[in-house]
Amino acid sequence: MYHQLSKVTGRLVAASHLQSPLFPVAPIALQRVEPPTIQYNTSHLSTVAEACPAPGKRSLVPGTNVPYPPVSEKIRQQQQQFQKEDDVPVFLKGGPLDGILYRLTMALCIAGLLGVGHTIYIHAVPKK
Repeated sequence: MYHQLSKVTGRLVAASHLQSPLFPVAPIALQRVEPPTIQYNTSHLSTVAEACPAPGKRSLVPGTNVPYPPVSEKIRQQQQQFQKEDDVPVFLKGGPLDGILYRLTMALCIAGLLGVGHTIYIHAVPKK
């Protein structure tokens, strides 16, 4: 038994007449629709310079009339410290505590690798 879409209800019903087995539902031609045009709304796109204005200059949050909150002097000093070109990796620019944490992390990684190697050795070499 073949089925087709009812033109009245839009539901699947038994076919009232014999149809070809390859096409149980009559094909419906697609309607041509023009694709929508892309609109680039540049008012919501901003650059880093616009998002972080100069100290005396205040800009608005995109899409609102609310100005950005002022950035504290401590944060400005940290930005200058981390953006300074002094050939020091960024993970060490925080001072001596960053160096200690980096070395501790490297020591724990090496200890973990040694533990993995030891476990593989224990399971690979049988006891005598």
